[in-house]
Amino acid sequence: MKLRQNTFLGLYVFMVLLDLLTGYFHFQGMRQFTKPLILLTLILLFGICGSRLDKKIYRYTLMALLFSLTGDILLLYDHLSPLYFMLGLIAFLLAHISYSVVFLIQGKIVLKQEIRFVAVSLLAYGIALFMVLQDNLGTLKVPVIIYILGILIMTITAFGRKDLVDYTSFKLVFMGALFFILSDSILAVNKFLVAIPGSHFLVMGTYATAQYLMVRGLLTGDQKLN
Repeated sequence: MKLRQNTFLGLYVFMVLLDLLTGYFHFQGMRQFTKPLILLTLILLFGICGSRLDKKIYRYTLMALLFSLTGDILLLYDHLSPLYFMLGLIAFLLAHISYSVVFLIQGKIVLKQEIRFVAVSLLAYGIALFMVLQDNLGTLKVPVIIYILGILIMTITAFGRKDLVDYTSFKLVFMGALFFILSDSILAVNKFLVAIPGSHFLVMGTYATAQYLMVRGLLTGDQKLN
């Protein structure tokens, strides 16, 4: 199993590097293939290696990955119409909801001081990010608020797995969720506030890292501790 996952990791890294290069050289035609291949590789990995997991976890994780793939494809065309960005936002929101369901199945939200601190910190960050962006969001203010809440809830539920699953699994999944927030933050600032040099590398690099860490974390161990 470990050998198989490491083989897929090599393939995954290759697909990510290929997409980074096509983006760097502005080969938009090629990106229609290279960008979806990132998630398709991850879906293949989870589809094969994740079949041993609880059926609900397996199904909802696949749903999260498929919604993410849909979002990736839609955002390739957001320069053509704002509708593509909106639909991409909805697709990723559904991905976060699906991931949240997985994390709630494996963990629980107990209002301990530790999780309260994480929740308040994440909420403060979300509010600060929205305040910075709000003047440039136009009609997207409400959708962006809903999306921010969605990704924050996903990250909080990821933290809720702490002490209830294998520690390595918890750590990988929670780090993946934080990388997801980082990726979306860079994308949002670059799109609505100011152009960030190398934004393509930063957004796709952190996004690919986020997705892989969460999938690898779920595959690492799903047994609750008694």
